[in-house]
Amino acid sequence: MKKLICCIVAVSVLVGAHLAGACVGRTLHIGVPNTPQERLLAEMMSLLITERTGTAVKVQIYRDSRELYGAVKKGDVNLLVETPERALEVLGKPKAGDGAAREAIKSGYRSTLNLAWLEPFGGTPSYAPVLTVETLNNYPALPKLLAKLSGVLTNDACARLLKSADAGDTSRKAVRDFLKSKKLI
Repeated sequence: MKKLICCIVAVSVLVGAHLAGACVGRTLHIGVPNTPQERLLAEMMSLLITERTGTAVKVQIYRDSRELYGAVKKGDVNLLVETPERALEVLGKPKAGDGAAREAIKSGYRSTLNLAWLEPFGGTPSYAPVLTVETLNNYPALPKLLAKLSGVLTNDACARLLKSADAGDTSRKAVRDFLKSKKLI
């Protein structure tokens, strides 16, 4: 009986060690086109995710959305920032009303690109985080964490962050100060 219990404990420890090691080395890759607003939002998501979860995050800047979506298809990007207008263009759909457009985008991204469109951050144009379905399955709490930005990220806040980054602050420092002031990190 003691041998059986020792064997069960040993197997449990080995399985636990294997599962714990499975998360080591995982890095989320955020991809964005090279615009000031999207670089700022990527930096904000990166800091929020890293500070709140301990997950390593790397931001990759792409020349344009074509290059970005090429990286998404290759599996090099887990998370991106998107606008409804560009999303409709990517899907080859005409511009529609807000409600109809949002539903068309959500279903089109899921079915054709295997991407999950999350709730917008706020602001104009309305940016939203988009995750690969695999990332959503591996990080199920990520949508709830990113949703914390929607209530605090207004047009005014974005404008102030962009202005302070242009004034010489690094965007990372401006974003960190903003997230701290909102008690998000």
